[in-house]
Amino acid sequence: MNRRTLLTATAGGAALLAGCLGADDDSGTDPGSEPESEDDPSESDSEPTSRDDPELPVFDEPSVVDFETAPLTAAVVGGRIRTDDGLEVGLEFAEPATEESPATLVAAVRNGMSYEQTFRPRRLVAFDDPTTGRTADRETVYLVPAGDHPLAETSPDYARDDDDGRWRLESVGEDWFPETITLAGEETVVGEHYLLGHHARNEPPIDVGRYDFRWRGRGFTIAVWETDAPGPDETSRFDGASVPDLPTEDELAWYHEATPAAEAYLEPDVESVTAPAKVSFELVNHSRETMSGNPYYWRLYKLEDDAWFPIGPWEWVLPYASLKPGAVDETALFLYDGEPIDRRGERTVGYLGGGRYAYTVDYSRDGETHAAMVDLEAPSLEVEPEPNATIEDEGETIVVELPNYADARRPATVTVTRADADVEEVDERLLPEQLPRRPLRGFRNALPLFDDGVKTVRVKTDRGTALRRFGYEESERRTIAYEGRTFEATGALEDE
Repeated sequence: MNRRTLLTATAGGAALLAGCLGADDDSGTDPGSEPESEDDPSESDSEPTSRDDPELPVFDEPSVVDFETAPLTAAVVGGRIRTDDGLEVGLEFAEPATEESPATLVAAVRNGMSYEQTFRPRRLVAFDDPTTGRTADRETVYLVPAGDHPLAETSPDYARDDDDGRWRLESVGEDWFPETITLAGEETVVGEHYLLGHHARNEPPIDVGRYDFRWRGRGFTIAVWETDAPGPDETSRFDGASVPDLPTEDELAWYHEATPAAEAYLEPDVESVTAPAKVSFELVNHSRETMSGNPYYWRLYKLEDDAWFPIGPWEWVLPYASLKPGAVDETALFLYDGEPIDRRGERTVGYLGGGRYAYTVDYSRDGETHAAMVDLEAPSLEVEPEPNATIEDEGETIVVELPNYADARRPATVTVTRADADVEEVDERLLPEQLPRRPLRGFRNALPLFDDGVKTVRVKTDRGTALRRFGYEESERRTIAYEGRTFEATGALEDE
């Protein structure tokens, strides 16, 4: 394919590349970066394409291509790299593999500084000798410069495999790129690259997988999946299970209901664990759309009596992020049946009894919620008041004083009483697993104290603890069901 034709096709439909390419990866200082070279760069036979060229490629939208030589779809993930000294590269697919040509990518390299820079091309990953991508199973592909690449010294030979018709590199030998490259200040150079399978015919061809291209921690991934079966290839242990909807969620995308045709799914590495345990999750985007949402929003629910109850967390920071085609969002959840261990920002939930739980994340394409279930083996949870609470037993009434009461700017009290046995409707039902959470702190220090003969528990605390669950309204009264019993609860500020 002619390079001019390729660049023209790539440039349609979005803003012209100018200023900078942007960066998907960390743009901070890389302690492993090599210093700039003072050597003169090797001259290229091709004239570098300036950033003022009206046919420069653009990278506004991710490109997803369907190969014609195999039932595969591919996308570049993280194809924006920026070094600490202002070098930038943007990389995207331009054409799929066909009978006439390998899968073609276009890369734009830019010196973002106002002065000339000389650098070793492998720092930009896509210009290594050889540029190699590998899966976790060490299956290998190559990204090679096309014959008219303006930065390449040579272009290796390639051919279609007689067995499967997929494109392969002929051999790995001489270097493709010069030892150093020099770009003028704010200069951009554009060139084509081909994606090729391993040169050894006994090695696997390009196939389903995530091919990571890395150099000293910096790089990108080419994700490849089956065109007609982008979904999970394993059957969930909950396959066929019928469960209620999660509260407040209108459209659910359960992992156990995902078929091979699913374009996005949340997959746990295990679906049954014994506490304490770690469960890793992968939200896979094999669609052609970018998923968006809050990367820090997640929630854990417990299933009890055919209903889901939110366990935690109850607060989140509110950033916005995206998950592009081919990308995978990896998260881990640590589950404890007692006090959780602090894991420096990791997602941890403690005080969990045995049962079935659901984990959700926020990324979506059309507002759907992706969810996966996990069975947890653990003893039944028995909740007790906080160990540093002061408890006074006055017979039918128990008074609890929390440590924050003495210094409270606005002291307040939560009062919980036994309700009449004939109460038919309740405002909310609480589980033991919910009580240790901060918004329910007042109830955690009251409900477990209702032994035989106790009619009222008053918890002396601050305004936030006492009134939060009541919408900070003193007149609000809630009827609560807990462990088969019913209670009336209210909060009030103490007189000044």
